[in-house]
Amino acid sequence: MRFRGAALSVLAVFLALPAQEGQVQPQTLLWIWDRPQLFSTLPEATGVAYLHATVQLSGERSRTTWRQWPLRIAPGATVVPVVHVTLDNLAPSPVDDAQQAAIAAAIEHAAKQGNRSGWVQLDFEARRSQREAYVALLKRLQPLREGGVRLSATALASWCMSDPWLPAGLLDEIVPMYFRMGAEGARIRQRLDATGAATVPACRDAAGLMFGENWPALGGVKRRYVFHAGAWKNEDFERIDSSSNNNIDINRHP
Repeated sequence: MRFRGAALSVLAVFLALPAQEGQVQPQTLLWIWDRPQLFSTLPEATGVAYLHATVQLSGERSRTTWRQWPLRIAPGATVVPVVHVTLDNLAPSPVDDAQQAAIAAAIEHAAKQGNRSGWVQLDFEARRSQREAYVALLKRLQPLREGGVRLSATALASWCMSDPWLPAGLLDEIVPMYFRMGAEGARIRQRLDATGAATVPACRDAAGLMFGENWPALGGVKRRYVFHAGAWKNEDFERIDSSSNNNIDINRHP
């Protein structure tokens, strides 16, 4: 995801509860970037996917920073930590072995220290030249999956439509980001409105959306991740489901 405000200092300690046995995964997860946020209560079937760490890649260097602001969430809510990878446009990175190890270490830390859902999400908009390294990173993470951690990854919408390349077998969930889609946005929306689903089957279970934007018509989505450009307020929760812009039908199947 393209956001501003990377984490700057040590991780705030705020998650202590284990996942509840038999807990139903929510249909909606609120993406929370690095800002103060208090959730004393959340609507039913709503959880949080929060920024846990940022791994900054520049040339052959990497730097990991942790969430700066504390995040307080009511007990019992599903919480998914997110590891965000940023790229330096002036110093392209090979995503070499050392850099892959840095990303993997952040994900492992998230799985152990910031998790009460069993999920971890990787947010990495790999460039075309980095795709082979991205696949190598996913292969490096397979022991985590074998140990019970479920791995989610965000994806550019084009990766799920006209430019499929992600190895779905190495992930438990792919989340196409249906916002800020650039020049291809109109064509992708037209395709989604016509079919109700991504071209790639592995991309049909989840959707990444922007609060306040017109959402594409989608069918069969099990989990939707919603990003807010500001801070979430209680009145926003009703707008998620009552707004006329919300075109997702979770009961519709293509």
